[in-house]
Amino acid sequence: MIDVLILDDVHEFAGKEKTQDIFFHIFNHLHQSGKQLILTSDKPPVELQGIEQRLLSRFKWGLNADLQSPDYETRMAILQKKAYIDGIELPEEVLEYIATHITNNIRELEGALISLLAQSTLNKKEITLDLARQMIDKLIKNTKREISIDYIQKIVCDYFNIPIDLVQSATRKREIVQARQVAMFFSKSLTKSSLATWI
Repeated sequence: MIDVLILDDVHEFAGKEKTQDIFFHIFNHLHQSGKQLILTSDKPPVELQGIEQRLLSRFKWGLNADLQSPDYETRMAILQKKAYIDGIELPEEVLEYIATHITNNIRELEGALISLLAQSTLNKKEITLDLARQMIDKLIKNTKREISIDYIQKIVCDYFNIPIDLVQSATRKREIVQARQVAMFFSKSLTKSSLATWI
């Protein structure tokens, strides 16, 4: 029998009515049986879109904790522990460089360390600060994504549940105008493109 159900990324349930219905019954059964549920999401329950109200109310029953990105000391401790578990000795300056430049989450941190170890092993290179710089700089460069007006339009239109062609049209319907203004604001703030490309 299950004592604890741990479910990651419940925000992915958005718009999936059948999945939400099934999970609603699972949630109720486990809760009534005195079992624990641990759910994670990229947003707090009050900000989740496309999730049935009956599920949202249940998400609010428990403790809500906002988990922040790990601070520098935590990142260093994670890297040191991972290296220790893997039986690898790394120069302190290499760990410091990784901890300073990979700041978003633990998966990226461990992924950077694994990439560095793989590069060292495959190319028979010693792990040095120079090798760490090359690897980390390449990882950071590959993860930075240029935001385009097309991408912003898609995200905003998905959020407002409006076809892109309506937002690009000259219609003055209130909900279309609102979506257009939001998209134009983000386009102006996040891109170097001219707003003349909009319509």
